[in-house]
Amino acid sequence: MDKLNVKVVGVGEGGAKAVGKMMTASVGMGKNVDFITVGNDENLLLVSAAKTNVFLNRDSTMIYKRVTAALRGANLVFIVTGAGSSAASKALPEILTCAKNQNATIVAFANRPFVLENAARKQNADFCLNILHREADTVFDIPTEKFFVFRLHQMQVSLAEVFDVANDVFAQGADIFLDMFAKDKSLGKWGNAAFGCGLGFTALDAVKAAVKFPLLDADEIKQASKIFVRVTGGNDAPAKKFIRGMIGADAKLFWHADKIPGDKIFASIVFSRKEV
Repeated sequence: MDKLNVKVVGVGEGGAKAVGKMMTASVGMGKNVDFITVGNDENLLLVSAAKTNVFLNRDSTMIYKRVTAALRGANLVFIVTGAGSSAASKALPEILTCAKNQNATIVAFANRPFVLENAARKQNADFCLNILHREADTVFDIPTEKFFVFRLHQMQVSLAEVFDVANDVFAQGADIFLDMFAKDKSLGKWGNAAFGCGLGFTALDAVKAAVKFPLLDADEIKQASKIFVRVTGGNDAPAKKFIRGMIGADAKLFWHADKIPGDKIFASIVFSRKEV
């Protein structure tokens, strides 16, 4: 198997902040992972800790050359962005082209604008999501409103908290996908996808918690064409039976049980959403 060579590209202000969160959370620790930010806010890029920072207000040929150099040798490229940003609409076509020229698997995490945001951001988001769904191998496409469910216990929720939650979730998702891809590089193409994770004292409890992950819809899991599940310990037979009982008879199940010491068992799920 070829050596894992991963590039994480944060696009726009939201993407740059997500990359910062991933670096703080040690996403990809022990793996060959480089972090890159691309944006049109030079001040934000100047304080970025990413290995490479590409300023968009330059000649497009120079931008293409810098992105190409940054992605050289990659076999897995993560793109993290707020889909409504002007930086995303400008940069994504070139980033996707550069990644495809490397024959890399492309995985995108994108959050849609709020429903009540202005028409320009919605138009940008439609353009960005269309090109991501067309060109990327896997797209986690999440409405920003869904991140509010992580803060329902509070009387008030600030926008900063919502986007902090989004960055935490994207960091979790990247780690989950990295683990899966490191085990089997054929597990890179999931189309329109969703992921979840959970903890429990048994494998069954952990998997049930992952199914209830706030960004997931159990009905979507039931209609999944393929699903990946990983548990880190315990007797996984009841958990596997539980998932098998949820999904269709024709759905392809990829199951990984790793014996990792700990007080609790961690479960993660990735599945292909039904195309509409």
